[in-house]
Amino acid sequence: MNFEEYQQQAEEIFQIPPSFDNSLTYVTWVLGVSAKAGELSWRISQLINEHGGEMDYQTNLQITEVMGFILWNMSQLASELQIGLDDIAVSSLQRLIQLDNP
Repeated sequence: MNFEEYQQQAEEIFQIPPSFDNSLTYVTWVLGVSAKAGELSWRISQLINEHGGEMDYQTNLQITEVMGFILWNMSQLASELQIGLDDIAVSSLQRLIQLDNP
């Protein structure tokens, strides 16, 4: 699966009701990213403090699930803004190359 396919399927599975105005929709997705990023930080903290940095199966599942929700919220926000996840990925890699080769 590529990012474009993921974004299309994610958009088909869940849609914000049309009665929401755009600004509320944007805030919904941004808050989702923010909340899940906080949860990811907490999970990584647990991994370090409680497991000595050793990833067990359950922790792997929990972190994967949280990262999936971050991806989903980002995908939904990108769709609302009419930006493709593929475009975001390419742009990100181009920026990383520039940072590595000043």
